[in-house]
Amino acid sequence: MTSPERSRRAAIVALLSLSALTGIARAATTPALVEAARQADRALVRALLDKSPDVNASAPDGSTALHWSVQRGDADIAAMLMKAGADVNAANRYGVRPLTLAAVNGSARLVDLLLQGGADPNAASLEGETVLMTAARTGSVEVLKLLIGRGAEVNRRDQSRGQTALMWAAGANNAEAVRVLLEVGADLGARTNTAPRAAGRRSESGNTFSSPPPTGFTPLLFAVRAGGIETVRVLLDAGADVNDTLSDGESALVVATANAHWALADFLLDRGADPNLAGAGWNALHQLVRERRPNIGFGTPGPIPTGTLDSIRVIEKMIAKGVDLNARMTRNGMKDGQRNRLNRLGATAFFLAAKNTDTEVMRVLARAGADARIPTADHTTPLMVAAGIAIWNPGEDGGSLPGQEGEVLEAVKMCVELGNDVNATNDFGETALHGAAFRGVNAVADYLVERGAKLDARDARGWTPLAIANGLTYTDFFKQQVHTAELLKKLMQARGLPVEGHEVDSKVCLDCLQTRSDQARAVVDRDRKMEAEFAAVQRNAAQGA
Repeated sequence: MTSPERSRRAAIVALLSLSALTGIARAATTPALVEAARQADRALVRALLDKSPDVNASAPDGSTALHWSVQRGDADIAAMLMKAGADVNAANRYGVRPLTLAAVNGSARLVDLLLQGGADPNAASLEGETVLMTAARTGSVEVLKLLIGRGAEVNRRDQSRGQTALMWAAGANNAEAVRVLLEVGADLGARTNTAPRAAGRRSESGNTFSSPPPTGFTPLLFAVRAGGIETVRVLLDAGADVNDTLSDGESALVVATANAHWALADFLLDRGADPNLAGAGWNALHQLVRERRPNIGFGTPGPIPTGTLDSIRVIEKMIAKGVDLNARMTRNGMKDGQRNRLNRLGATAFFLAAKNTDTEVMRVLARAGADARIPTADHTTPLMVAAGIAIWNPGEDGGSLPGQEGEVLEAVKMCVELGNDVNATNDFGETALHGAAFRGVNAVADYLVERGAKLDARDARGWTPLAIANGLTYTDFFKQQVHTAELLKKLMQARGLPVEGHEVDSKVCLDCLQTRSDQARAVVDRDRKMEAEFAAVQRNAAQGA
């Protein structure tokens, strides 16, 4: 749904802009009658009207005295102006009419007055937002009934997004407004025809790695994204599909978890939501695990959890409802802008938890029977990402914050104890010890070496863990882990391994995707190729079964 801030601006920004003017400038540009109405000065308005001024004269933004009287909620002044011939359908430069302002304020008295005076109940803004849509968003049932009684079109769509009044009511969590609209035939199955501007969700528009925003929002999906349990209940009781999906395949349950509406997700599961729906390339369990610890360093915070239910309880509910604990992501989604060295294709929920060193979730999933050994499509294991493979900065990409190395070590130990090979390599030739060098957690490096990790292992670029710890330009910044380099040297010397020559070429810029367009294109091409190959493997496996 279009954001409330944007919607309100569309209705009253022209009026509010006047308040920023100085008294001198206002006097020079604003008719006296308009200014008197703006000040809600009834005596002055009456005195000016006695002089028979142009009652429809407007300020530079097109706002008339009637606009201001309605915006101020002054029915007496509005009545005086209308009696003097004020145009009830006058629109300012933004296409806003007095009736819209009355709907914004939820003033049934003014709405009734304007309608009786001939205001058009189907008047719309320049983008097609009707008065009924505005009333649905602000939630006044009395105003809605007045408009409907005067012939407002219930299923009319706005021009920019194809949204209906029911969608506006659902997106604003106005359950009573939803009930009223449904009673008069609002279309429960209507869908938006273009992507709505997201409220509370991360946006990566313009980013090389962003996917097209999803379309096909229904009233239910708007309500789910907004987190209104009562509104969702009303829509489901009216026949909405609890497994409704967006154009990209995200189910209602995925949308709920993506917005950290844990109590709503629990409610949807009770109403029959399928936790295994993965049309977007991942299921609700993947999404929930990711949202518990979203990237906190890419400029936009993660969603703020609503309700009082803990997300672990929702995971347990999903398990009870039969979620596939070992389901693998079929698309490299849920990205963090250009911080995309990690390709999540093939990732399980356990893998995502390990990436974030979310040991609480790792334990819950392992106890429920999740296979902790399943790697991604490029053979990156849970152990590797727990150790630090593909980390952006410690603390920024959902992993442990500096000073919480004990949690990282716990996650690493759990992966090893659950069967991860300390010397396994991914398609880049990286091992878990390479990850420890990236992250810079000495306790992890010590533990891995004790468990047999090869100190002299070289990745596909020829880099050893020591070379990485010694420093390299990574994601457009030079990063080194001096303390880890010293530890690795000590461990290597104790084993008779040479410590010289472990350097990364200073010309190398690893994963510099924000400044190197060639690298960005290569990653996009890699992702597409991998997804096609992974899909083929999955199809063949399904046919063989």
